[in-house]
Amino acid sequence: MTQYETIIETIEDGIYVLDDEYRFVTVNQAYVDLTGYSREELLGSHCSLVVEDSVSSTAAEASRALTDAAANAATIEAAVLRKDGTRVPAESRFSPIVSSDGTYDGTVGVVRDVSERKAREQELRQYETIVETVQDGIYVVDEEGIFTMVNESYAAMLDYAPEELLGSHVSMIVDDDVHQHAQEIEAQLAQDEADDTSVEATVQRADGTPVPTEATFALLPSDSDGRERVGVVRDITERNERERALEESEQRYRTLIDHFPGAVGLYDEAFEYTVAGGELLADLGVSQEEIVGATIYDRYPDDLVEQIEPYFQAVFDGESNTFEEHHLGRDLWAHTLPVRNSEGEIVAGMLMVQDITERKDYQREIEASNERLEQFAYAASHDLQEPLRMIVSYLQLIERRYHDELDADGREFIDFAVDGAQRMQDMINGLLNYSRVQTRGSAFEPVDLETVLENVRDDLQVTIDERGAEITADPLPRVTGDPGQLRQVFQNLLSNAITYSGEDSPRIQISADTNDEECVISVRDEGIGIDVESQDRIFEVFQRLHNHEEHAGAGIGLALCQRIVERHDGEIWVESEPGEGATFTFTVPVASE
Repeated sequence: MTQYETIIETIEDGIYVLDDEYRFVTVNQAYVDLTGYSREELLGSHCSLVVEDSVSSTAAEASRALTDAAANAATIEAAVLRKDGTRVPAESRFSPIVSSDGTYDGTVGVVRDVSERKAREQELRQYETIVETVQDGIYVVDEEGIFTMVNESYAAMLDYAPEELLGSHVSMIVDDDVHQHAQEIEAQLAQDEADDTSVEATVQRADGTPVPTEATFALLPSDSDGRERVGVVRDITERNERERALEESEQRYRTLIDHFPGAVGLYDEAFEYTVAGGELLADLGVSQEEIVGATIYDRYPDDLVEQIEPYFQAVFDGESNTFEEHHLGRDLWAHTLPVRNSEGEIVAGMLMVQDITERKDYQREIEASNERLEQFAYAASHDLQEPLRMIVSYLQLIERRYHDELDADGREFIDFAVDGAQRMQDMINGLLNYSRVQTRGSAFEPVDLETVLENVRDDLQVTIDERGAEITADPLPRVTGDPGQLRQVFQNLLSNAITYSGEDSPRIQISADTNDEECVISVRDEGIGIDVESQDRIFEVFQRLHNHEEHAGAGIGLALCQRIVERHDGEIWVESEPGEGATFTFTVPVASE
């Protein structure tokens, strides 16, 4: 008996004996340790002390069933309720104690703490869940290349059912070269000599279509003495398509850059060029290799760097700038702007350069020519004015001295000659004013158009009263311009509106529409109108639609208006139909705050 007690106390599993009322009559030390109760607390207590009632009932029914069936033992899993209130997952295997007359006399059982096993099972379930949840395909093959495990994603990638792959050879989906390469990596992994454990390969779907994939390998110990290879496989069809699209896009942009008539460069925050191209580089005798990798400090002289550095820096604050510089004997137009990614972040600066040397040379020639023309116009007008004044003076002198000796025709001829000379004088003065618009105008400044209009109305008050003209105007804004020249524009347009109003009293409406950049001014009359074919011609110098007898004027007023508006970077145009009046519209820049 002592020998049996020693054996029971030595066993690491808990052992217990219950009487026919399910009260403990024997427990070993392992069972005491498992429950946290002392042996004295357990002995005589009902088994419900350490298991839930439902468990004790189930165990009792099973034990009695074993008696009736004459079976050996039953096994259940249930938590043991420890004295400290914690639960210990346990597996209990028990058998009934049957008396000599065959009646149930109690139960003997062996209880094992299965916490570690449960934890391992839980961990295994977690890994299985991860393997089946990830979108990448995962498989395991043995040393012979036979699939021993595949997840759902891998099977779906190949359009097979998992059971179709299990037990099959990898040659079912890859060719021999790929399989051999994988085995070489496997051998390197076994020797801990693998530098790269990934490979790109094409696998075959069930229908034979190819799928580009990328696989990463690792080794697993197998149940036998061999080893197994686990692979994580990703379908890279979309990635390859994106890479091809990116390569095509880069090629297109590279072609555009290389054939750009100027020069284009991308640079980073250290002002180092990362991309360069354009036909201008070849014209300047500079290669792309010289530029890429160099900074503006390497490429340009200090005085030029001092000028352009603020523009290069401004792009990283989101600013764009345009400027002109002289470099390598060329006049260059440059534009810096930020380059943003899809999230709107500034990732680089861009420099665009165009050679404007010919244009600047041409511009200088035009300016020189205009200056010569202005000098000529001034000289011509000055030299012509004097003989014209002399002609007028002597004609008027003849008329006064020989008035009585001249007949009616003679006096009329002298009047015609004086009138012609005076009109010529007006034309010369108008031409002189026209030639001086660009060079003799005042500097631009904020101009209150309300004040301009008020001054023009004062100048034309006599004419307005004589014709009974009615002039209404919207509130007019402040603009940027030459106040004297803008006054000329208003005066010419209002004078024309009054002159060409027909027989009725003139009705003139002035309106204004302003946006962020410019002001649009319109002067509308209800006069005789202008036919469509003549609407462009009226802005040419000395182009008149009516003879001098019908309407006086030198024919230069609208040409002068156009030249003034163009100096203000604006436009002027007319909308009209014969008999329906005319609307002259021009634009000028709004005043800056």
